[in-house]
This record gives sequence, structure tokens and C-alpha cells, in this order.
Amino acid sequence: MNLLFLAEGALDDPSASGSGIPASIAAHLRATGLVVSGADVDLHGWTKAAAAMATFSPRRRRWAVRYHLGAMPFALRSRNASRRVRAATGTDAVIQYGATFHPRTGKRPLFLYCDSNVPMSLGDPFAWAASLRREELAAAIDRERRVCEAAAAIFTASELARRAFIEHFRLPPDKVVTVGAGPNFDVAQIHPRREVRAGGSAPTVLFVGREFARKGGDVLLRAFRAVRAQLPQARLVVAGPEKLRSDEPGVVLLGHLRKRDPESRRRLQQAYEEADVFCLPTRYEPFGIVFVEAMYHGLPVVATRVWAVPEIVDDGTTGFTVPRDDENALAERLLVLLRDPSLARRMGEAGRVRAQSRFTWAGAAQAMARVITPTLEARA
Repeated sequence: MNLLFLAEGALDDPSASGSGIPASIAAHLRATGLVVSGADVDLHGWTKAAAAMATFSPRRRRWAVRYHLGAMPFALRSRNASRRVRAATGTDAVIQYGATFHPRTGKRPLFLYCDSNVPMSLGDPFAWAASLRREELAAAIDRERRVCEAAAAIFTASELARRAFIEHFRLPPDKVVTVGAGPNFDVAQIHPRREVRAGGSAPTVLFVGREFARKGGDVLLRAFRAVRAQLPQARLVVAGPEKLRSDEPGVVLLGHLRKRDPESRRRLQQAYEEADVFCLPTRYEPFGIVFVEAMYHGLPVVATRVWAVPEIVDDGTTGFTVPRDDENALAERLLVLLRDPSLARRMGEAGRVRAQSRFTWAGAAQAMARVITPTLEARA
């Protein structure tokens, strides 16, 4: 059975499309016996320039959102996708990442993989689509609805997203299937965690995320001041933000580290190995693969009780979850783990076991294949 995988970016270049998610899915679908080829539907050259001009806003974030969800980019990507489908003779089905384009697939069934949808952004100022005007948001939701209605099945990263697709778009429950997600790096590169902190080394909290405000970095900085007041030797290592500046005592800024760059990956790997706790008090996180990645590294996680995070972090077992924007609760939980290395190790190991058993791309691909294969067999 032959699948055509459509994504914004080259499928074989993990850094070019969806943070490596399409590449991971495609590789593991192939491992199930399906034949998967990829096609880039992204905009390049004059089409990219035209879409950028049509969606321009002096507010950089708003411009990015309009380019991602706007009518013209959607139409141009859809045209690209339809051309790729027509050219892919011998393809039995089409799978796409996200719903920012709508290919004409003819009689071939269409499958989607999504971690969220536009309606999930409603009412949250930190959500991706929050900067759109009401009429723009309504139009984007309508386009997304049409793509979802045309799909034979929709695969979601979380149960939260599954319910959102069913409720917002009034889809049949059996059409939307939670398959999960996995880490976007080679797990073979993970080194075994040290059993005890090296003598004299500082208890360390690790934060990984590019969008500092959306990920709750400011809340963590305030909580960390309270932590330092009781553990003066504590460190906070921040990886991700490119322009963040801080002269806070104990705060170490690593800047933006690209996972596909060998040196950046080495520095990020070192940061995980030297950390005692992973903390990301995010405000908006449709899924949160970074939590899965921290758990693979054997770190206990302190996170916020928002979006799909409680599906990943088992509160009291693999770490702790706290209310959004609650710096006092955050500081309290960090202190519990930093003061008790044995508890941190137990929670970290429980997290590793949970991640390895529940959050793998192999498992996600197998769940997808269990839907795709019988669908195609029924049409044969």
C-alpha cells in the first residue's frame, strides 16, 4: 500500500517541516510495511512573496499567524498539494500534517495528523491564533472544518485534541483517533543518568523552549528567586530563547539550540544530563513533546496543569503539575525535588518508563496503520 505524505517542508529534512514530526511519522509508518513517499506543499519563490504581502501586518507575530492560517496561503498550498497528488501515480491514499491546506485527492482517502485545531485557541491570549481578528478566525475555522470533513480519519496527538475535533466540528467519534506522539530526537543518543549528583555540583533546573513568555519563562524566573532564597547554590539553565537577557543570579542562558546541529545537540544533551529537574510552566501547549523528551532523559517534570500536559505528566508520580501562573506553587514543587535527590530520581525513572511505553512514534504509527490498512483494504 502506497501513501503520499504531504507537509509544509521536505519530508526527508526533519528541520524543515513540523519540528521533525512528519519525518518521524513517515519513518515509522514505513516500518509497519506501508510504502511512504513525501511531497513538499510549502510556498517558495513568488508564491511565498505574494502570500507574505497579502497577509502582512506590522506586528510580527500577527503576520506569522496570518501567513500560516490566511486564505491566500491556504489556497496556494492547496494548489501545490493537489498538483503533488496528481503527479503521484500509484498512490493509494494521502496523509497530511495539519490542516493548513486542502488537496484534491479524488477517490483516494485523505488522513490527517494534528496536535490541535484553530477552535482550541478561542479565548486564550497566548494561543497561536489569538492575534487574528474575529472574522479572520471564523474564516480559518471554516477552512479547517472543510478539510476535516473531507478526511477519512483524523489522528491526534492527545485525547484533548481528539475531543476538540469531535466537539468543535461535530465529527463522528470513530473518525478521530488518538495515536499519541514521540520524541523528536534519536533516543539512542541518550546517556544513562548519573545515580547521584556529583560532589559539589549545584542542584539544577532546566527550561527548554523558544517562546519564553508563552512557555511561562517569566513565571519560572520569579519562582526561581524563591528557590534561590532557600537554596543559594541552585542553578536555572535556559535553552531556546534567542534574545533573552538576564543578570539574575544562578541563571545560565544557552540561547537557541538547534536539535539538528551537532554542536547544538551536544550542548542540549549536556544540559539534560546535568539537570536534576525539568521545568516548563507553559501557558499554551497543545501537546508538549518537550515534556516527553525530558522524561526520556530520566528527569522529573514540573509543569502547568493546562492543555494536554496532564496526559503526559502523571502528577505525583513522574513529577508535579501546578496551576497556570502560580509562581508560589511552582517554587514549592521545585524545592521538594531539589532538596530530595532520591525522590527526583524515582520520579525521573518513572517518567522514563512512562515515556518509553506510552510516547513513541513507533506506537503512533502502528495505531495509524491499524486504521489506514483496513480502510484501504475495504476500498480494494
